[in-house]
Amino acid sequence: MIAGLIGIVLIMLSDMSIFNTVSKEKTDEYSYDNYVAQLENKCENLIEKIDGAGECDVMITLKNSKENVYAKNSEETQNEGSFSSSYEYVLYKDENGETPAMIKQYYPQVMGVAVVCSGADNATVRESIISLLSSVFDISSSKISVSKSKQ
Repeated sequence: MIAGLIGIVLIMLSDMSIFNTVSKEKTDEYSYDNYVAQLENKCENLIEKIDGAGECDVMITLKNSKENVYAKNSEETQNEGSFSSSYEYVLYKDENGETPAMIKQYYPQVMGVAVVCSGADNATVRESIISLLSSVFDISSSKISVSKSKQ
């Protein structure tokens, strides 16, 4: 019976919002790093499929972190010669209390890409890599660097 009571207490403690908040913050941190790593891995796989590129390593830099846009109610008043506006976020109830309602989420934009590959000494391969990355991330070719790796 004592073991059963201890088990019930542990289950109840694991549902407390303090523990959920800590694990949620760690998940958000990991997901940002995970997002960058996934982008880099996908780029490496694509570039290695280009004829003559060979093995490559990719590093991606981002402009900012992800951005959330929340719903809000706004009110504007205009009197003779004066104007004022105010807003408040739209909230909904969940298991942690009231939370703002998110309507959009923007992922970070790629600022620049560095590629190091064995086939970068070939101008055609280098141009193919730059063209690929420029179109995938919608960035100018000046923000993409392609270099030959050491042998």
